[in-house]
Amino acid sequence: MSRRLRPQGFTLIAAMVSAAALYNAPAAVAQSPLSAAIFDSVPNHIWNRTHRCLFARHSANGTEYGADTLDPLLWQRTDYLLTGDSHDRVLACLDEFLRSHAERAVQDPLKRAIFQRDLWAVFDWAAAGEDLPEQRRELETRLAEVMRRVAITSEQVRRLPDTYAAAVAARQFATEYDPQNPERAFLPPELFRSDGPWVCLSAYSENPTAIVHFTGRSRFLAFMRLPGGRDATLNYVHKLRSGADLPLLRNGSDPEFLNLALPQFPVGTEVALVRQAIVIDDRGNLAPTALTESVQLRVYHAITPGSPYMNYINGPSSHDQDFFEFRMRRPELFGNIVGGLVAVHPSEKEYATFMTHGMDAFVGPAASEGQGVILTRCLGCHSDSGIHSVQSRLQWMNHPVSERQPGNDDSTGDAITWETTVTIARKRLQPEFKILQSLWITGRD
Repeated sequence: MSRRLRPQGFTLIAAMVSAAALYNAPAAVAQSPLSAAIFDSVPNHIWNRTHRCLFARHSANGTEYGADTLDPLLWQRTDYLLTGDSHDRVLACLDEFLRSHAERAVQDPLKRAIFQRDLWAVFDWAAAGEDLPEQRRELETRLAEVMRRVAITSEQVRRLPDTYAAAVAARQFATEYDPQNPERAFLPPELFRSDGPWVCLSAYSENPTAIVHFTGRSRFLAFMRLPGGRDATLNYVHKLRSGADLPLLRNGSDPEFLNLALPQFPVGTEVALVRQAIVIDDRGNLAPTALTESVQLRVYHAITPGSPYMNYINGPSSHDQDFFEFRMRRPELFGNIVGGLVAVHPSEKEYATFMTHGMDAFVGPAASEGQGVILTRCLGCHSDSGIHSVQSRLQWMNHPVSERQPGNDDSTGDAITWETTVTIARKRLQPEFKILQSLWITGRD
């Protein structure tokens, strides 16, 4: 089987953000001692040790990072887990897990789903590389078998909690943006309501709308809310989609120029990007869940007129938006505390992993670059004026109302179903998933 695992179908938006993408991603903050006891109260429990082997990294001064981050601190050029002591240690830990049938030690379906989710991220990273093929296969084989053993049934998947709803029900967060307190994070209670003020944006195409964020291990759902509510938002979206004489970009497909003739949305507009986990059930099927991994929110308190030139990071909208984010934390999730969602502090920092240049931040010169403030990284892709900072428009505006699927016009539920379906279909075509499938099928207890 070929190991040349190149990304498929990169769109215009991917090309547009590549130069600035290192400013926009979840990654790492320093971990507390509690991170050592995520899956069991005993820190040295085999599930905890296995997870730490895969996720925890240490800086030169010994500080631990990554044990409770959404994504492992692994980059394209990382050889951690593939060479030296880290490789021997992780193989020994996985071998112990398999030999002792440690999958029997934790029966909670939620913990099993999250454990599999985390191992899957490491598996995809290992399968996407071309160097050190023998070491990668050693790791992949063991990861695939552990993932298979901890998989839950389709019925258990359906019973996993809706963690966004749980967070809203806890009433621990503000429910709307406060211009007098612009750093206070808020969680909109009506985000998923079918007749609510928020509209789920879908291109209803063969690819996910938030294509740049695609991993196949999560579905990414884009939402928009204008100050006038649902009708005003739908009217605005339909106006954009119906403008046959208003191309997305001034020069057709030239990513350097914006089309300033596009109708602008008003001050007070809000957009959101929700990331929810997909798992693999015990029959090897990809299954969506309502386990919310992150919620990113942007509020436009001003709309500064832009120029036709794209201007990442310091564009005209750099100071027009307030940014917020909630992330899943495993201790809170397993403790049934506010759905496991924790607001990112305005000054919180991280090591970025999403769409970086592939250098390992813990090795060599890259280590000195340190962390960046999480919320300011959003500007890396979203600093042009108003609607031009909503990058998913390049997907959903390409499909006018006349080309959309019957029955899918305004329904949040239909949009979510569509995005889920195309995300899973695309994932099934990825080379790394085919490797996982082959190992899953040949796995033995």
